[in-house]
Amino acid sequence: MAVEFGALPFKEQLAFFRAKLNLPTKRWDDLLGAAHDRAFVVAGAMKADLLMDLRNAVDRVISGKTTLEAFRKDFKQIVAQRGWTGWTGQGTKAGEAWRTRVIYDTNLFTGYSAGRYQQMQDVKALRPWWRYRHSDAVVHPRLEHVAWDRKILHADDPWWKSHHPPNGFGCKCFVESLADRDLERLGIPKPPMNRGESMPFAGLNPKTGLPQGIDKGWDYAPGRTWFPDMDKYDYATAKQMIAANMADGVFDRWHQFIALRVAEELKKPEYAGLDKKALNEPLRKALSQGESYPVAALSPEMKNLLGVDTQTVLLSDWDLIKQQVSRAGQNFDAVNYLAAQGVLDNPRLVVRENDQMTIFVSDTAGRWYAAVVQQTKTGKGLFLKSFRYSSEKDARLQKKKGVVLVDAL
Repeated sequence: MAVEFGALPFKEQLAFFRAKLNLPTKRWDDLLGAAHDRAFVVAGAMKADLLMDLRNAVDRVISGKTTLEAFRKDFKQIVAQRGWTGWTGQGTKAGEAWRTRVIYDTNLFTGYSAGRYQQMQDVKALRPWWRYRHSDAVVHPRLEHVAWDRKILHADDPWWKSHHPPNGFGCKCFVESLADRDLERLGIPKPPMNRGESMPFAGLNPKTGLPQGIDKGWDYAPGRTWFPDMDKYDYATAKQMIAANMADGVFDRWHQFIALRVAEELKKPEYAGLDKKALNEPLRKALSQGESYPVAALSPEMKNLLGVDTQTVLLSDWDLIKQQVSRAGQNFDAVNYLAAQGVLDNPRLVVRENDQMTIFVSDTAGRWYAAVVQQTKTGKGLFLKSFRYSSEKDARLQKKKGVVLVDAL
């Protein structure tokens, strides 16, 4: 089997892809830039089952279990089975070949690039210099990318924020990391910071407003906003990263997508007459895809108080599905979850209900909220099981549910 550059899988590449959320999009530019670090999208794919089938086919590509030709067969079978029509390229053999190639290449090379980005970040102290490399495998090379070939900049140079490859559809450029001794061996002096500002083909494309050589939506470094292990970072940094991710629109779209799926599922006759509690199990079994999203970070003091080994608080689709039913009619949506960090940071009351369940109540963000956090038995996982409106009266009632750890009422 012929192997393309970037086609051999490695753990960071696989982890990057498998941590993504499935999100529907009508057009290819509905979601741009770094949002792709956290979302799997295929332009025009709006249905959950269709997205999941396509995702599984792409997963086989990234894990090295299939070829482009096999992926094309999978794609053809999936669109026929799911009745997907109107996708770009449909109707001609050449159009189908182009569309499958775009999906195949985009996921393969962004995944490779994101995985390598994490690897190079991990060794940045030892190998702080990054060298841009143009791939000779590209049939129609972009002149700007060719001009950047072998250019060396510090890993922290701002230029990489917008120019880290791939820099467009079909781009197969990549980055190498170098140590000081590598520069010495090559006879290259250490470049100054911000050297990227004077790189060839500087200036902006008048059509896109982006740097020359960068396609629309590709002015980001794949993997830069993906953090595979938040526990590697200090609390303040992790909290800042989570807040940025919560505010960039991906969480909102994920929340909305699940809300719409729950609403559609509830239209089925088998749910008629069931109360909220009885709805949870069948809804979760029907809709959960094992997804989760970091919504808050736990302070070192609270970690010690609860006896957990992680600071990352996750919201799973398993629990969000239940939340959609429980919060029906309460005007409780994605924006409310932005308050979760403040509730955990400044609780008026913390009650340990049992070994794994803890209740937080706070009057943060101008109103009262109650959060229920569950730790796994190993203490290495932490999930936001419930999040709702509360009150001071409700807070006093929560005291009766367990051992009071914090009381500032």
